Amino acid sequence: MILQDDNNPRLDRGRSCNDARQRLAVSYIWELPFGKGMRYLNRSGVVNAILGGWKLSGVSSFQSGFPFTPTIGSNPANNGTFINRPDRLCKGEGQKTVNSWFDASCFDASALHAAFEAGHPRFGNSGRNVLDGPGLQNWDIALLKQFPVGDRFNLQFRAEFYNAFNRANFGLPASNIEDPSSVGKIFNAGEPRDIQFGLKLSF
Repeated sequence: MILQDDNNPRLDRGRSCNDARQRLAVSYIWELPFGKGMRYLNRSGVVNAILGGWKLSGVSSFQSGFPFTPTIGSNPANNGTFINRPDRLCKGEGQKTVNSWFDASCFDASALHAAFEAGHPRFGNSGRNVLDGPGLQNWDIALLKQFPVGDRFNLQFRAEFYNAFNRANFGLPASNIEDPSSVGKIFNAGEPRDIQFGLKLSF
């Protein structure tokens, strides 16, 4: 981590960039109740071959957002690092949309520039990682079916759906308050739905 002020590390005391306050991950597997010996369509033959023996498995993840820091793109502190933060005027939580995730008007650098011009450069009073980015919700789901092959082998068919519901898990917003064309906007997201099929031979 690069400090804003090397002479006062306490000014950078704050949440870790990986500090997601809440996270829940659930793993599950369910043998579908169809086919021979099951509650529904309890038959052998073609019906069982097509509909019997299927399992549904998955991992579902839910997480609150990672923190981020509003910044300025100039250097009114005259420290040569360009790792500077503005003054914080209010809380800063905004609409939480992709076009306006946080309230940039709560962060200001005009007083910092005025102090620099007066010959008294200083750091902004905003802390590190004071706002939260978008949360995450992801469903990875698989459909499995086992086919016995003789006495020693089993062939498993797998249909796997990553981010099955194609949810947009957005990245962090642009945080430079001195760039009015992009500040508060989100320009990236995680992976879209991905589907793959596979065969697994066990013996």
